Amino acid sequence: MELPVVKTKTQYTKYVNILQAELQTATEENSETLLPAQIERLQTRLDALAAKYQDDEELGASRYKLYELQALLYYFQHNDEAALTFIQYAVTAKGESYPKAERLIEKLGQQPERVVELTKAEKRKKLIGIEGWLAWFVVGLIITALVTTYRFFADGFLSSSDIDTYNQYQAGLGDTFQQLTAAENLAIIVYIVLVIISIIFIFRRRKAAKILVIVTLAFGALYGTVDYALGAAFFESANLTQYVQSALDKTAADVGRSVIGAFIWIPYFLVSKRVKATLTK
Repeated sequence: MELPVVKTKTQYTKYVNILQAELQTATEENSETLLPAQIERLQTRLDALAAKYQDDEELGASRYKLYELQALLYYFQHNDEAALTFIQYAVTAKGESYPKAERLIEKLGQQPERVVELTKAEKRKKLIGIEGWLAWFVVGLIITALVTTYRFFADGFLSSSDIDTYNQYQAGLGDTFQQLTAAENLAIIVYIVLVIISIIFIFRRRKAAKILVIVTLAFGALYGTVDYALGAAFFESANLTQYVQSALDKTAADVGRSVIGAFIWIPYFLVSKRVKATLTK
């Protein structure tokens, strides 16, 4: 014959041990990841145990096991904040720290946030991924990088004969144009580098990509505008505008596209939910 309190403690210990064993088996089978059906079943059984024994003063400090089990369930659901709260309460209920609690607290404190892999449908629903307008923007960046690089090597340099021709037309004109071209080439190189890094950062989903893209767009619009203004002023001062008008018109169109693009895409990157959900690393 057993005293009532002894019988209660025996039953409580038995049920807790069974639930612990089921939890351990489930996590071993699924590499420390519980399936929704397993979570629901284990949570239901734990809730039933808690309803029966949580307020039983006769069990005393042994009730800490209920909080420990709840902490483990939250841990395997990747709810680290709740898991930490319950394991700390388990230590309080027990009246002292113990190895299992210390190991769990250490995991929760030192491990990076565990990432639950989403399905493609879930990612689309949450606007995660390079799709939609963000995908069109990336395609545009790639085209911009290719076209700008091609133009740079195709006509971004002056030959000595070009410089001599300008100097013959007006003393020092070729030298001035060479300096202007050198400054322009430096700006183009910086722009190409910014575009390429922006593309890489977007594909790597870096948070810094947002700021980098904004800087790239602003730089492209600004340097294009300044370059066109200086170029137009240079040719006008030498009375050569009529000979290069078609080139100036082409440059003006490029600058216009850069400015319009900046006005469209900078606000997009500032307010887009897809950008915020995708660029998270």
